[in-house]
Amino acid sequence: MKTDSLFIVPLFEPAWKRIALIFFPLPVLLVIGLGISNPEFDPNDVAQIIYGFWAIAFAILNLTREKVEDEMIQMMRLKAFQTGFFWLIWGMGALMLINYVRFERFTSEMFTAYLILFLLNVYIYAAFRLQLYLTKNDK
Repeated sequence: MKTDSLFIVPLFEPAWKRIALIFFPLPVLLVIGLGISNPEFDPNDVAQIIYGFWAIAFAILNLTREKVEDEMIQMMRLKAFQTGFFWLIWGMGALMLINYVRFERFTSEMFTAYLILFLLNVYIYAAFRLQLYLTKNDK
């Protein structure tokens, strides 16, 4: 299975972190520009644009290689993805419960693919960085 290219995920060079950082302020500038050019712009679209750009930014950060990418880092990366999905499932459940208590229904316009991808990538990033922090401070 190690030679099967389907399971090989290429990681970006560390310089890609700078590109990811551009995606954080970019949607705010884009939304301001869209608001000025079209005052009738739907406010729900604003959140989706921001979620989408931030999901891309965190995905790039999650797929960026560390300076030293050894077997321990690879295991941490896998564990971070597992932890991220675990947190996403419980987080979505909590959002559904809050939505039900507030609006007496489980679904909402707020549950979009952009939001879910944003939350998933944030959870993965947080889990990976927390593991790195704990490993460095464990010595």
